[in-house]
Amino acid sequence: MHSALADLESRDGPSALSHFVLSWKRQRDASMNARSARAALVVLIGLLIGACSTSDLAEPSPSITQIPSPPAERPAELTQTSDGGEVTVVVTWAGPAAGLVFDVVLDTHSVDLDAVDLADAVVWNDRGETLGARPWAAPAGGHHRQGTLVFEGDVPAFLGEARWVELQIKGVGDLPERTLRWDVDT
Repeated sequence: MHSALADLESRDGPSALSHFVLSWKRQRDASMNARSARAALVVLIGLLIGACSTSDLAEPSPSITQIPSPPAERPAELTQTSDGGEVTVVVTWAGPAAGLVFDVVLDTHSVDLDAVDLADAVVWNDRGETLGARPWAAPAGGHHRQGTLVFEGDVPAFLGEARWVELQIKGVGDLPERTLRWDVDT
């Protein structure tokens, strides 16, 4: 191409060369603009197709049971959440006045939760005292379960002068254990 440009310059002068270069730049820019426009169009079409196909997934299926939110009158700090191991665990404690009674919600889209029994859950306080749970009162629900977890023992003595309590839940999802902690107002 270099020799063709030299021939053009020697035969027609510098203005013909300038005209040739400007013409070539315009064609190159137009070609690049067309490619950019095509790429933008492909991306836009992909986004539209993706948005249309996921809109069906965003709406809950009628066969899926919706998990109720904790009651509005309970302060947010009384509800603790543990995400991970393919299962979300949401536990609400009504505080010391309610004793050691916890509302437990398990939610997943990949694990069957019907075999989960939280009877091996343990609660302990800052003094190192522990109490064991009764069998978990929760109906089967497949991917969504909710029930009440109650602990046995001398609850008033356990909570008396305690600064905090921790609930340890084992064997839910792929996590070996989950620990949730609440401060105790004394």
